[in-house]
Amino acid sequence: MQKRLLFILPLLLILSCAVSCQKENPDNMDNLLISVRTPLDVTPGFEVKSTFFTGRGPLKTDKILLKSLDGGQDYRYSISGLGDDWFTFVIGDTFESGRYDFRIVRDEREKSIGTVVYNFIVDTGLEPAEGATVYGIVSCEGEGIGGVQVSDGYNIVVTDKKGVYQLPSKKLNEYVFITVPSGYEAPSVGILPQFYQYTTKLATVPERIDFTLHEAGDQTNHTVLMLGDMHLAGGKQSDRSQFAKFTSEVSKYLSDNPSAKIYGFTLGDMTWDLYWYSRKYCFAEYLADINAIKGMQIFQTIGNHDHDMNATGDWDTALRYKVDLGPNYYSVNIGKVHYIVLDDIQCTNATASTSNGDYRTYMEKVVSDDIAWLKKDLKHVSKSTPVVVMMHAPVYNQNGGASLDNASELVSCFSGYNEVRFVTGHTHKIWNIDKGNVHEHNTGAVCGAWWWAGYYHPTLNLAQDGAFAGYRIMDVKGTSISSYFKSTGRDADVQFRTYDRNALCIKPADYGVTTYASACEDFLTKNGGYNAASSANEVLINVWDYGTGWTVKVTENGTELPVTAAPSYDPLYIATYMMSRFKSSGSFGFGPSQTNHMFKVRASSATSTLEIQVTDDEGRVYTETMKRPKTFSINTYK
Repeated sequence: MQKRLLFILPLLLILSCAVSCQKENPDNMDNLLISVRTPLDVTPGFEVKSTFFTGRGPLKTDKILLKSLDGGQDYRYSISGLGDDWFTFVIGDTFESGRYDFRIVRDEREKSIGTVVYNFIVDTGLEPAEGATVYGIVSCEGEGIGGVQVSDGYNIVVTDKKGVYQLPSKKLNEYVFITVPSGYEAPSVGILPQFYQYTTKLATVPERIDFTLHEAGDQTNHTVLMLGDMHLAGGKQSDRSQFAKFTSEVSKYLSDNPSAKIYGFTLGDMTWDLYWYSRKYCFAEYLADINAIKGMQIFQTIGNHDHDMNATGDWDTALRYKVDLGPNYYSVNIGKVHYIVLDDIQCTNATASTSNGDYRTYMEKVVSDDIAWLKKDLKHVSKSTPVVVMMHAPVYNQNGGASLDNASELVSCFSGYNEVRFVTGHTHKIWNIDKGNVHEHNTGAVCGAWWWAGYYHPTLNLAQDGAFAGYRIMDVKGTSISSYFKSTGRDADVQFRTYDRNALCIKPADYGVTTYASACEDFLTKNGGYNAASSANEVLINVWDYGTGWTVKVTENGTELPVTAAPSYDPLYIATYMMSRFKSSGSFGFGPSQTNHMFKVRASSATSTLEIQVTDDEGRVYTETMKRPKTFSINTYK
């Protein structure tokens, strides 16, 4: 039996601005002592009545300012009625549901009374249908929108031509959400799109919940930023200052493209559950940091580290995420593409702890409830519509084998669709898998290797496969999707790195490793043998976003050389991160990962110049003229 979410949402909240009880000048705004009702259902022409202590209320000439806390429109109203202990104002014909700072405005002065929540109801005569426990209207500028999916995570209904929905819900999640239709956007609270609302009444009691959308304009061409694994932990490894550089880069990207339609999706592990308690850094703190990005909605995906370690099982561990960030699976239409977010982490731990994450057990699996909802969602999606699915854990491993426990069950849900793309994270590495109409981008990490390499060497924040920390950019034109990996702090055409194996020799002493030199030598021997240079005139090329359709071409004095795949470890990651770890503690930490996107070529001499050309699957060409010998050092690659 699933447990219910326990949201604490008051039906009536009294907000006031209290001061001393002595009689003061009526023009003194500090003297106000006003009570306002919240939450409140309002309609066009609705007269909102508030009360105050005698002599402590507004003046008839004051204005009411409802200042949006959701990034929406502000509303200013005149006082329509004023008594000895009450006053009223009238809601206009166009209004948006949301949270507002209720303010009294007098001349140039403003006084905040507190936060109110107003739910704007278009049709006051609407009643719940038989069996419906949640009902309402989805509208835009006072007009209902037909054909919009509304769900509680189990059932899906569609609005009629007037925008009305009737949902038979057991309210297990204690929220309902809509699949935002193409051409519209939900209001935002910072970066969070408000396509969901929480229920407040008992499961058997019908309640009305309306959704208000904005017209978004033409989304046929749009861009999506896929943001994997941030692992923010409240200052560990200077994560927040490094993250600020990332948010600055995204903000600049937005300002450089002011007319573009740009959206974001996280890929899970925005936080790090172990540090929710020890460093008091959780979702509120994450939102404060990522809200440095202005003017872009970012849809959230739950990861294993976004589950509460101070809870057990799969349901309770996700409660805090649902309260702070919203549904853990849902869908949205942008332009001609259907985007789906799924939860593919099933927590199985039976022990709760606030200090020890080692007990955490979970399966990488999309649970049956999610699968059942997904099948219902896809009934509303044409087989010709491109579908992009965001999850945390990957469907396939880098060799193309199943990684997700129920990969085949999940993929079978998309049988017959022309194009399905999974975009995943979790591994902090990059690989691309193609299986017929199904493609997967395991897309790397914003934090690289948990911010460690960037902590030791600020310009070289690498992941375990040698890829730079970064994110995926998907440019959509109609039904055509273009994709590439963008390294944070570098141009988009930085897509590979070369190593001259003749000059590559990592000596522990050169990196200050003394106490643990023996263990370090042993590590180097077993992980690439980079503690000794080669004389074979070989060059290694790490092409981190390599996939089907990519080519690597190398010429020497006009002669093309054979290039072979060489699964191996990235030496720069070892130099930047591993050597620093051995120097400080002898710890292996997050060791390097053997990657399939490393290639090898053999030159005819140790001093020849190589022309290297990498072409991606969309025809973009990246080049390097590699003059050899090419020194291997951290400074070489800064």
